[in-house]
Amino acid sequence: MAREIKATPILEGQDVIEFYKKLAGFKENFKRLGITRESIEKDAAKLRAIFKESREEK
Repeated sequence: MAREIKATPILEGQDVIEFYKKLAGFKENFKRLGITRESIEKDAAKLRAIFKESREEK
């Protein structure tokens, strides 16, 4: 049976300001942490390999 659809949360007041501050610094945070597209793709490939191995074992 399908579950009830929950209401979308709405940000108000200070929460909106904090959210936009996080969005504004998104790219800078990735650079500061050393996260690159290549590192994400490499980690995703490792994760896919794990799931592929578990499917082959069944």
